[in-house]
Amino acid sequence: MPQIIPPVLFGLFLLSMVPVTILCPGSPMLPAPFQWTGLAVVALGLFFLKKGHGTFLSQETEIHTFRQPTRLVTSGIYALSRNPMYLGFLLMLLGVAVCTNEALNVLFAIGFLMAAQFWYIPIEERNAERTFGQPYLDYRKNVRRWL
Repeated sequence: MPQIIPPVLFGLFLLSMVPVTILCPGSPMLPAPFQWTGLAVVALGLFFLKKGHGTFLSQETEIHTFRQPTRLVTSGIYALSRNPMYLGFLLMLLGVAVCTNEALNVLFAIGFLMAAQFWYIPIEERNAERTFGQPYLDYRKNVRRWL
């Protein structure tokens, strides 16, 4: 798994929702009119993803999960969440699961959550603590991991 970066995992999970929706239709999660609320969840996820990515670009810092961070980013959306891009990917997967109205697709969102929570984020946190020391620890104490 260390070679699979988060956007690739997101893409794989998103693509996997197509055959699940087509080949394994189960019980709908929501009444039909409500499945369109998934679009709002996708849009919110895209907002978090875009804001997080844009802040990293404007700060000219390393975005790759498995590389050494070059700058501690604590402003913008990062004042609200330490991991807005992961939050964005997660919300987008949940939103698509709601749009497809297929309960099995929620498992892909849960899989992404588990990978982020127990694999990607701990790696990034160790790298940030090693690189930035006390300023990172202070940031971590004041800003939640997700929201």
